[in-house]
Amino acid sequence: MARITLAARLAMQDFAHDWRIGLCQILGLAAVLAPLLVLFGLRFGLIDTMAQRLIEDPRNREIAPAGSGRYDDAFFAALAADPRIAFVVPATRSIAANFTRLRAEGGGPPVSAIPLLPTGSGDPLLGRAPPPARDGAVLTRRLAEALGVAEGARLRAEITRQRIGRIEAERLPLTVAGITDAPVGPAEAVLAPLDLLVATEDWRDGLAVPDRGWDGDAPAATGRIFARFRLYARSIYDVQGLERDLKQRGIEVRTAAAEIGQMQALDRNLGIAFWLIAGCGALGYLASLAAGLRGHVERKRRDLAMLRLLGLPTRSLITFPVTQSVLIALLGSLLAIGAFQLASASLNAVFAESLQPGEKICRLLPGHIAVAVAATIATAVLSAGWASALAAGIQPSEGLRDV
Repeated sequence: MARITLAARLAMQDFAHDWRIGLCQILGLAAVLAPLLVLFGLRFGLIDTMAQRLIEDPRNREIAPAGSGRYDDAFFAALAADPRIAFVVPATRSIAANFTRLRAEGGGPPVSAIPLLPTGSGDPLLGRAPPPARDGAVLTRRLAEALGVAEGARLRAEITRQRIGRIEAERLPLTVAGITDAPVGPAEAVLAPLDLLVATEDWRDGLAVPDRGWDGDAPAATGRIFARFRLYARSIYDVQGLERDLKQRGIEVRTAAAEIGQMQALDRNLGIAFWLIAGCGALGYLASLAAGLRGHVERKRRDLAMLRLLGLPTRSLITFPVTQSVLIALLGSLLAIGAFQLASASLNAVFAESLQPGEKICRLLPGHIAVAVAATIATAVLSAGWASALAAGIQPSEGLRDV
């Protein structure tokens, strides 16, 4: 180990002595590595930005039924157990899921035909608002502005039905539990607990709702069947699989799978282009560095033979080109990283107007930098193999020929 350490130290001193040759090799490595880092940074930054925009918009993770169906408790229990699903809640028929009128309790203009959406814990449309309970409701920002109310305000909702040839109405008080800025469709809607939607649907079907004091026929004793549901995948990458599984069960759904597929196809195509360019660049530099290191060993052949004559074993001489290759890799990587930082800052500044706060068109994570440096060192050590084989074959007698 002491002799290997000595050989490594001598290799570094020789590298410092022939610094002009070493500088050329370092610049050559940086000239190959820096564009690859910029290219990969563009690929990662572009795809990451696109993916984040898709992920942050819950509409891209939504899987909505294309029509009405018949879904029982077992169906929803199976969906809730699927790890690919982040949120699912039953929904009543669209024709029954609305308020006829809604207005602030203190007065103000009423808003008519307000859609009701069932919600609960984990609903991405709630944003930062808490899940409402009983007579609580979360309003969309546009609806809150139309009503002129804020969080904590009291509302008066009205629902109507036609029964036995006459129009009947019920009024119920609501409390604004929160206001969401999420992209809810439609823009003026109320997110309410499921039991409120169930009560509204039952009453409009002519049934009584005893816990709210609404008159009507006796409710059926059979298990409830829902016509629709609201479902959100855990990730945009789960949407296509869930859509396929639901279609196999005969359930037609609407998703953003096409937009997600375009992003994934772009990622694949950019990945293929990057690895082709990276492979060509790496092979070219591998050959160049290998030839340079072997040429250096040829120039130092007599000096290395003298070291063998002084007692350094073969494995110590092998350390000589390997040490220099690692030095070139480390210094070249540092120079390439510096060039990448300048290039990425310039690119992000150029595209700043089309980016949202926190987004970057060209960026790399620390893990990417570490992998790039490790791969560069591994490639450099591989390049040193040819020179190491030459150094291993040097005989001590070669140091005496010119004496």
